[in-house]
Amino acid sequence: KSNLGVNMRKPRIIFLMMAFVFFGQFKVNAQLKNQGAIGSVTIDGKVWNQVAMRPVVPFGKWAVSLDLVIYFDAEGNVRTEGWDFSSPTASKNSIIDKIYFVRYGVPSDPFYVKLGALDRVDLGYGILVNGYSNSILYPQDRKVGLNVKTTSSSYGVQAFSNDLKENLGIIGARVSSRKFLGLPIGLSFVTDRNQYLGLKDSDRDGRPNIVDDFPDNSQWWLDSDGDGLSDSDPNEWDIDGDGITDTLDSRIPGYTGEMIALDNNIVRKDEPINISKDSDGIMAVAIDLGFPIVRNDNFSVTVYSQAAKMIGKTFSPISEQEEDLGVGIIPIGITSRFGPLRFIFEYRSSPDGKFEFSYWNRLYEIERISFLRNNSNQILLRTKESRLGKYGEQNGYFSSASLIVGNLLTANMSYNNMTGSQWSINENKFIDKRNQTFLSSVKLTKSISRLQRASIFYQQRNVPNPFKFEYTESTIIGYNLGISMGQGLVLNYIFRRSFRDYNANGRIDGKAETIDITSIETSFTF
Repeated sequence: KSNLGVNMRKPRIIFLMMAFVFFGQFKVNAQLKNQGAIGSVTIDGKVWNQVAMRPVVPFGKWAVSLDLVIYFDAEGNVRTEGWDFSSPTASKNSIIDKIYFVRYGVPSDPFYVKLGALDRVDLGYGILVNGYSNSILYPQDRKVGLNVKTTSSSYGVQAFSNDLKENLGIIGARVSSRKFLGLPIGLSFVTDRNQYLGLKDSDRDGRPNIVDDFPDNSQWWLDSDGDGLSDSDPNEWDIDGDGITDTLDSRIPGYTGEMIALDNNIVRKDEPINISKDSDGIMAVAIDLGFPIVRNDNFSVTVYSQAAKMIGKTFSPISEQEEDLGVGIIPIGITSRFGPLRFIFEYRSSPDGKFEFSYWNRLYEIERISFLRNNSNQILLRTKESRLGKYGEQNGYFSSASLIVGNLLTANMSYNNMTGSQWSINENKFIDKRNQTFLSSVKLTKSISRLQRASIFYQQRNVPNPFKFEYTESTIIGYNLGISMGQGLVLNYIFRRSFRDYNANGRIDGKAETIDITSIETSFTF
């Protein structure tokens, strides 16, 4: 690219940066608090420079936080995603992207609302929704969700959704009563109306980028021979690349005769899925019953039971047909608190399999869709729901412990150990196998010298042994650090690593299938 093109972009970047600073000087009666940041971030494997302004406007119990960020590369190209106003849909999504959160109250209040990034959502005791997050891939994937809670002495209601840009793709709700037949009871409902909505579709043609040969061109999406020309392009004379011109017609220079078919055996790739027309939803309902045995300020014990039914279809490896999803039962669970220590224990059972406890969890937005290849080596999309058929009868236990160490830090650890039958691809039958999950996190709650904040987490779900640390699509690792530099400046280092089996070979192959999101920025308040 010419130096002239780069130089022309520089004034535009300087103007945008000056505009950010200019508008950041305005003060309002609501005690506007502005936080700015400069630094770099990795998005889709590319390093971008960033200039950000994140104003927080509190008024009463309300607080509004915006996320106004400009990304530009080393050549001065501005990342247009998030600043696209070319159509009503694009404009809506770009405006929504600027909201980091709108909040009323705090989660422990009788009424609480949060719109924006949802770091953690739980429903009831967690048989369906436990630790769900819509911000796991932020800022690479920005979602603006909704979480609403209201409680009283006799009832409680909670509802959430993952993303307004998806037009409420995932919706969950729970209603609980403390006076139904004299017992505390809760009813939960969750649905993902179209599991494909989590995939990026840059040109909005309904074909996700991963299966679209032309992800930035809404008119074309199929290139059977991989020569860069669409099968529908008038200049494509040999669709399957076999060296035989498909048709002799007026497109061929100098030919004026009638159309003659020369290749009677044109091999084409299958049409990719159109998620605008072909949706695949899943639903689940649950009931829970809890009874407090002891309830004191520093000591409490509650015994509960849960049961859930997933509603949808999965693929049976035996019949190779679709079958109904299964049921999960927790006949007994105990949650207790002893001062700073909280402990949970559950016995879990899935009599007929085809079920996953805490199906909507922290990794759901990554696990929602995975990939496989057909006989033509073409990538196909596979929903998380369709993979549940590999689980037969499962029984086991879940335990969790969390500890608050003074006002210094909090530590959490969870372990799930299920045994039963699972489908073995190598042996082509169900075999007895362990299915384990391990989650851990540590978070600093008070600054130590220049260390303003710090947290680290690790998670791996549904593997034979999570302590072998063999990476799968269910693995996520991350940490956040904030180091004071003095004069109100804080150096922030944010890192998250997850994995995607992009080539659909059943394993994680190094860096090509590793998703690293790294952000290094210096933040300041003004």
